[in-house]
Amino acid sequence: MNQKPERQQLARGALGQTEVLFQAVAHLGPAGAAIVIFPFLTHYVGAAVPFLLAVCLVAVLLTALCVSSLARHLPSAGGFVTYVGQGLGKRFGFFTAWAYFLYDPLIPTVSILIAAGFLEQVLKRQLDVSVPWWITTLACLGVVHLVTYAGVKQSAKLNMLLGAAECVMLLLLSVSVISHIGRGGQSLVPFRFPKSGAHELFLGFAFALLLFCGFESAAPLAEETKNAKTAIPRTMISSLLVVGGLWILTGYAMVVGFGIGNADQMLQASENPFFSLANGVWHNGWILVAFALLNSSLAASIAGQNAGSRVIYALGRAGVLPSVLGRTHPKHQTPHVAITFQTILNVAVSITLGLWLGPIGALNFIGVLIAIGIIVIYILANVSVIPLFWKRYREEWRILPHLVVPVLAVGLLALAFYYTVWPIPPRPLSVAEAFVALWLAVGAGLAIFLRGRIRDALERAVSMVYQAGENPVLAAVNDGARGIVTPAPMTNSNMSNT
Repeated sequence: MNQKPERQQLARGALGQTEVLFQAVAHLGPAGAAIVIFPFLTHYVGAAVPFLLAVCLVAVLLTALCVSSLARHLPSAGGFVTYVGQGLGKRFGFFTAWAYFLYDPLIPTVSILIAAGFLEQVLKRQLDVSVPWWITTLACLGVVHLVTYAGVKQSAKLNMLLGAAECVMLLLLSVSVISHIGRGGQSLVPFRFPKSGAHELFLGFAFALLLFCGFESAAPLAEETKNAKTAIPRTMISSLLVVGGLWILTGYAMVVGFGIGNADQMLQASENPFFSLANGVWHNGWILVAFALLNSSLAASIAGQNAGSRVIYALGRAGVLPSVLGRTHPKHQTPHVAITFQTILNVAVSITLGLWLGPIGALNFIGVLIAIGIIVIYILANVSVIPLFWKRYREEWRILPHLVVPVLAVGLLALAFYYTVWPIPPRPLSVAEAFVALWLAVGAGLAIFLRGRIRDALERAVSMVYQAGENPVLAAVNDGARGIVTPAPMTNSNMSNT
C-alpha cells in the first residue's frame, strides 16, 4: 500500500537563513577545531599559523564559489551526489555517493572522539576524576540521535545556540589573550611566509584543509530550507568568511600568547595551549575551554548527522540504497531510518576504533578517511561546474567563475591530496590510506559496471532536485550524448516507488 505523500517528505521550508548558516558554522566546529588542530599546525609553520589559515581560507573559498553555484541551480537532499551526477553523469554520481560514506556519515564519530579523548585527559589532570572516553562517546551519540530524530527545526535551533556559544567563547578568549599580552607583545610575524619554507607550508596546508570541510553541509538540507536557491549558496560563503576570520584571530592569539619564538615547541608543552592560556587570563578558565570543546563536538555531530542522513535518505528514496532508508517519520518529518542507521554506524566505528587505537588514535585514523574522501568529492564537484554550465546553463557561462576558478580549485586540492597521501605515514595511518584506496577502487569498479536496477535508481537519485512548494522533480542527467530532458514533476506513484 502506498504511503501518503506527506509521509515521504522532509519538513518543507522548516529552516530559514540563520538556521542553515549555523548548520554550516556548527559543522566547521570552530572551537573544537581550534583547540585540537591549531597546536599541530605549529609543527609545520611555527608562528605563521594565521598565515596558513588565511591561505587555506582563500583556497577553500574557490571551491565554495563552485559548489555554491551548483547549489543555486540544483537544490537537493542528495547534495554532492546530485551536483556531480548532473555535471559528469550518473557513474561519477555513484562514485561520489560511494566516496561520501568516508565523510559526513562519520562526522559524529570524529567530532565526539575529539571531546571524549581530550576531556578524559583534562578532567584527570584538573580534578583527578576519571571519565572513560567510551562513556562520553556513547552519551554524546545518544544525544545527537535524539535531537536529530526529533526534528530538523529543533536540531537547527539547538545548533544555533551551541554554534553561537562556541564562537563567542573563542572570540572572548582570543581578545582576552591579546589584551593580556599588551601592545609590546604584538607582532606581524604570524602573518608572514613561514621560515620553515614552502614544503612545510604545503604539508601544513594539506593538514589544515580538513578544518574547512563542512561549509557545504547545509546543501543536503535544501529540501527543508526556505528559498534554498539563495539561502544555501549564501550560507556556504558566509560561514567560511565568519569562521575563517575567527580562526585567523584565534590562531594569532594562540601564538602570541604562547610566545612567537617558542611556537614551534608548542607540541612539547605539558598542556594544550588553549587550556593554559585560558587559565592565564581567567580564573579556572580551563572549565570554559572544556565546555566549548564539548559544545563544539556536539554541534558538529548534530550538523554532520543532519547532513549525512539526508544524503543516505536521498539514496534510499531513489532505490540506490535499501528503500527503507528513504522513509520519513510521519510526525517529525525526519529521515528517521537513515538517522538510526547513521547512529548505529557511528557507535560501531567509534567504539571499535577507539578500543583498538584509543580515542585520539581513532580520531587520527578517521581523519585520514575524511580528508581523502572530501578532497576527492570537492575535486569532482569543481570539475562538474565546467560541463554543467557550458552545456545546460550556457547563458550564464563566464570564463572566470566557470573555468578559471574550478581549475584553480582543483589544482590546490590536488596539491593537498598529494601531501595528504605522500609520504606514506606509519601504521596505523598507512592502514587507513590503504583502506581508502581499496574503498575508492571498489567504488570506481562498481560505477564502471553499473547495470539494471541500480543504474536506473542512481539516475533517479542524481536527477531529483527540489522546487519550492513542490515535490522533488526529475531534472536532466548530463550523461554523454544524451540530450537535456525537461524537468517533470514526480507523480505520487513514482514517489512511493522510490
